[in-house]
Amino acid sequence: MSTRSKKILFRYKSTTSSDREIIGLESLKSNLEKEFYSNITIRNSTTCCEQNNLVIEMVCNLGLLEMLFHLQQGIWGTEECTSTIFKGNPKISNQLQNIRDINKVFIEIEELSLILNDCTIIIKKIYPKSVELEYENIIRILADNYIFLSNQLAASPSEIFIPIFEEVSSINDVANMVGENRISADGYYSYWGLYLNILEDPVIFDLKNKCLVSGDVLLFNR
Repeated sequence: MSTRSKKILFRYKSTTSSDREIIGLESLKSNLEKEFYSNITIRNSTTCCEQNNLVIEMVCNLGLLEMLFHLQQGIWGTEECTSTIFKGNPKISNQLQNIRDINKVFIEIEELSLILNDCTIIIKKIYPKSVELEYENIIRILADNYIFLSNQLAASPSEIFIPIFEEVSSINDVANMVGENRISADGYYSYWGLYLNILEDPVIFDLKNKCLVSGDVLLFNR
């Protein structure tokens, strides 16, 4: 593991349940369960003063390596679903647009959690529609980089937080973080937070350099 140190913030906020009812969530839940062979829970949440954000949990009876193997073989979920994962056609986005049309309000995913037998993958929103547009590519990138984030298969990740952001130290850096750099899709492909089964403390996976990085890590509201 690299000894190069970074200070990274795990920027995850807790969600507060809202009483506002969103029409069409049962249909979305049913479709996702069929496509991903998972038990789905969808909550209507308020995060960072935003309304109509959804927290979606997929509980799938597979281990991480099993899921990635079936994904690459095209046998995880229905044929239609698995074929779109590698073609970049976001099916969830189409389903959410139907719900937006029905409710006549903007609705999006704040957090998507894939809860496997041995690992939980949490993908957070970083710009409007970011989760629905990027989640399929994130899973593909995860499969491509598994050997690196598992420390050459010496460890197994038990939790993966996507993305995390480097701590900033100046007003200009703060402005950049919440501006162009923060809302870019590239924000998903710089740093991920990991809990590995051989370590007590979280570590950082640097996607660009394909290495694990030690450093001070802060985890908010985990």
